[in-house]
Amino acid sequence: MTDVQQGSTTPWRRDPRAIETGLVEWARSWRGRDASVSDVYAPDSGMANDTVLFRLDGEGLVARLAPAPDSPYPTFPTFDLELQQRVIALVHARTDVPAPDVVHLERSEQWLGVPFMVTRAVEGVVASDSPPYLIDPNGWFLQGTREQWKRLEVSTIDVMVRLHRIVDDGDATAFLHPDASGPTALARLLSSYRAFYEWARQGQTIPILERTIDALTTTLPANDRSVLNWGDSRPGNIIYRDFEPVAVLDWEMAGVGPPEADVAWATFFHRFWAFMAARYGAPAVPEMFDRAETSATYERLGGVALDDLAWYEALAGLRFGVILARMSMRSAAFGLAQLPDNPDDLIMFVPLLEQLLDEL
Repeated sequence: MTDVQQGSTTPWRRDPRAIETGLVEWARSWRGRDASVSDVYAPDSGMANDTVLFRLDGEGLVARLAPAPDSPYPTFPTFDLELQQRVIALVHARTDVPAPDVVHLERSEQWLGVPFMVTRAVEGVVASDSPPYLIDPNGWFLQGTREQWKRLEVSTIDVMVRLHRIVDDGDATAFLHPDASGPTALARLLSSYRAFYEWARQGQTIPILERTIDALTTTLPANDRSVLNWGDSRPGNIIYRDFEPVAVLDWEMAGVGPPEADVAWATFFHRFWAFMAARYGAPAVPEMFDRAETSATYERLGGVALDDLAWYEALAGLRFGVILARMSMRSAAFGLAQLPDNPDDLIMFVPLLEQLLDEL
């Protein structure tokens, strides 16, 4: 399916009208001819794929669609819905973390042109990336109190504590191992990020990312812990109710590695939003997810002391830099921007990444 939303700031997304037609046909095949699909809505957000909210016979559902095969510059080399389903099943079996309920995995491309996974919808609010929840004066987050912000921060860290009780020690997590070499899970994780960069750059050389890879390689910590990593561990992938998580979303980046890799992704993202707010003259973001305080909270909740997060924040910066470079190339392919003369300008936070490297 190649339909896109005309005039959208994300023109690689499919036309919701075409999605609705396919959903109706799928629902009637799955539930019967009387199946009713309504309230189809495709948010103009997310980096890797299309997400569609709809009602089937009155029940709120969410469909996550694999990327269109003919869309240029996909975010990731693969988008494995079956892996995501298996991660959610593992989380349900081993923890009390509120992952969404999967009601169907459609492997056929007959209905929407790509496979898709359907989960039950969860009522609540999401920490938006656009506009960023930390600086949106009309958003639900900034209307909260400092006490509520603290509740969100601590309960988000607690999600990671509970997820990390799934230790990578047998067949249950073997499907999450990257196809990479190295003596530890962390070494293999870094190797997989290096391969991600090589795939994503499309012949471009991005000096800041290559410097980051070199610096991380020469300062690799001797950390041999390996647990389930959510991968995209941040408030933007959580549905909150009363400032506490009620659904943990987006498992396409899940893997295994030290708990620090997950925790530092959250602290890095808060630094990223603070950097962006300062860069564009927005009000300062609330002080949250500080490295030391986050580690102390994690240890208090889970009884596990973490390494200093500086190296792991730089690792997060590497992965996010690769993703942003890929997104910049995609925007150029759709005529929304031009490729910069300086490849470092493919990512928007070079000064922050340089600061992270200085802290190693």
